[in-house]
Amino acid sequence: MAIGVWEPKKSFDISEASLRALAASYRAGQSETLSDFLDDDTIKANAVLMQQEPAVFDVAMGLDDSELEDLIRLFTLAEMQLPGWEGGKKSPVIYLVRILKSRDAFSADLRKWIKANTDNRYLPNGSALL
Repeated sequence: MAIGVWEPKKSFDISEASLRALAASYRAGQSETLSDFLDDDTIKANAVLMQQEPAVFDVAMGLDDSELEDLIRLFTLAEMQLPGWEGGKKSPVIYLVRILKSRDAFSADLRKWIKANTDNRYLPNGSALL
């Protein structure tokens, strides 16, 4: 019987360009079904984003409000539709919403959309204990 070796989760670096590309994919997708426009390689390569620490998303500060909204929608739907994209209390939606709030750009309509499209109790604001 072989026993596996535990390895800690590795930190993941993402660039502003990578986030822009994901936002552009969502905007161009013309569908709420992510597998209609995200290829398997993109899905596999980016699932790790769902369990990262907030500092990984500091690069998103350089994105404009519409790109942030596209990412919020993409990550909200991804958690519901794509296996391995479960975020829970570490969902990137929480961190991206914080950026929009810091800009006074988080709308009630976007909050309602998030709530209507997720069963993650932490969205959009994160844990009440933070």
